[in-house]
Amino acid sequence: MVSRIRQNFSEEAEALINKQINLEFHASYVYLSMASWFARDDQALHGFAKYYRTASTEERDHGMKLMEYQCKRGGKVVFQDITKPSSMEWGTPLQAAEAALELEKTVNQSLLNLHSVASDKGDAHLCDFLEGNYLNEQVDAIKEFSDLVTKLKRAGDGLGTHLMDKDYQ
Repeated sequence: MVSRIRQNFSEEAEALINKQINLEFHASYVYLSMASWFARDDQALHGFAKYYRTASTEERDHGMKLMEYQCKRGGKVVFQDITKPSSMEWGTPLQAAEAALELEKTVNQSLLNLHSVASDKGDAHLCDFLEGNYLNEQVDAIKEFSDLVTKLKRAGDGLGTHLMDKDYQ
């Protein structure tokens, strides 16, 4: 049954929104894995654990906002299996930050692909929603993780990483 509120909302966009929801929840899962890694007693980097817990919550919120949007437009949310993180051990804070940077770029590219389809289909509302709620925030997240990588490289292992960890507590 087609929703009564559905207007100028393509099936392709609906499917890509469901894919994006899954990707946002996957990113949340990855950041939760990183938080757990840094909270372990053999890592004891509680500031980084807190940082990645916060990142996990933000990604989950992004997925939920997309779910609300999907329903608002007359689409159906279709849940898929969430892919587990590629690792359970993230190495150093630098290695985790580099992995997070690549993940944010992947999420951003997926959003750009969704925006492109919305634009091609003349779905101004979806374009506006993505621009107002996601695209700028993704650019900011990519910059934030890139800055973190730079700072971690500058700080080095040991005391520098310890001091950075304290900054995030």
